[in-house]
Amino acid sequence: MKRRRIGAMLLTAALATGMLAGCGDNGSSGTGADEAANTAQPAESTDAAGTAEAESGDAQSDTAIEPCEITFWHAMSEQQEVTLTELTDQFNSENEYGIKVTLVNQGYYNDLSTKLTANAAADTLPDMAQAYNSWLIPYLDKVVHLDDFVANDYDNYDDIIESYRDECSQFGFIAAMPFNKSTYVYFYNKTLFDELGLSAPETWEDIKTVGEAFKTEKGMVSLGFDDMAGMLEASLRQNGGDYVTEEGAQFDNETGLETVSFIMDLYSNGYARLVGEDGYFSGPFSNQMIAAYIGSSTGVSYIDTSSGWELGVAPLPGNKEKAANQAGTNLVMFSQDENRQKAVWEYMKFLTSEEATVKWAMETGYLPVRTSAYESDTYQEFMKNDATATAAYAQADSFFSSPAFDGSYDIQSAVNAKLEELILNDADPETALSELVEAVNAETK
Repeated sequence: MKRRRIGAMLLTAALATGMLAGCGDNGSSGTGADEAANTAQPAESTDAAGTAEAESGDAQSDTAIEPCEITFWHAMSEQQEVTLTELTDQFNSENEYGIKVTLVNQGYYNDLSTKLTANAAADTLPDMAQAYNSWLIPYLDKVVHLDDFVANDYDNYDDIIESYRDECSQFGFIAAMPFNKSTYVYFYNKTLFDELGLSAPETWEDIKTVGEAFKTEKGMVSLGFDDMAGMLEASLRQNGGDYVTEEGAQFDNETGLETVSFIMDLYSNGYARLVGEDGYFSGPFSNQMIAAYIGSSTGVSYIDTSSGWELGVAPLPGNKEKAANQAGTNLVMFSQDENRQKAVWEYMKFLTSEEATVKWAMETGYLPVRTSAYESDTYQEFMKNDATATAAYAQADSFFSSPAFDGSYDIQSAVNAKLEELILNDADPETALSELVEAVNAETK
């Protein structure tokens, strides 16, 4: 397997935007207004004792938490940052230990990733940060294991959505707690669909039917994907196949050819288009230049229906199976100081509590991380008037997370670029499959 120096990861984190688009989240999570980066208080350097603490956070000490300040690096903007600040102010004023959380906005997600990688190399990581699993690979030894915290001081961990628990435990230990979670949904112009007597597609065949109807009756392209790599992975899973492991591409087979053929046909038949300079499809979709698109559920806040058309939102169509991309970052602890570890844990518990995750979800468009939060009277009432939340929850049993390993972050960028190239060149399915497999395997050898 190809190994990478941390310096190379700095460049990769700065350039690779595929995973950021995979997250979708339009402005706030990957492409929101760039915030000025503040200077954060660095965490203490790792020494022999610190390494042991990183491997297993000390949650069993009976010593009370001493008043302290902890830093949280994040990449939230606009309403997400407003709500995060409100929740943090609430925690700061209500916690009984005198813990003060200082929020540090690090700009875009790729800015945050780059800064975490650089600070890991310098042993100056913050106490906690948002992060994707794929970011953590080069400095996984600096991540505090949360298993003891969860076992000894967490209320009903099984209440956390199972797919989120699985993602946070991909490395064989609990490396994080879920936070700003989202999924991909099918956004469609219900007004235009109603004019043609169409419903939101539930299957691949339905997608083609919708595509032909809009092409013939409206002269419109009917579908776009905000995240090409995410689209390929979801499509493979919907067709009963697999995407990639650390050994390489897992779709160099008949199922892979069927899947790639379906994708390439959407573009060659004029049913789908690339996003191009728009970056995300919320813009063209708002302007009724495209009938539907698949993107992050949080992107709904960037869809403008003020011209008078009605928005529809549905779960992702499936084929042999249902599969929906699980997106968004998690909360990761880095502090090597025992007292601040306990303080960080109190804050993590607060952010993942039922009350906090309901507020977070209702105000930001992200999803609750607890089953009890989904099922609460407050959120159920909210979903009655929120089509995006309803569609996202309807496919919760089909959520999947992408595997994280050395090279997985690079694969997202490579596949995004290769798919766009193949579509622009109108490649035949066999050529497309071969070159996609090659692009994936180049990042895992």
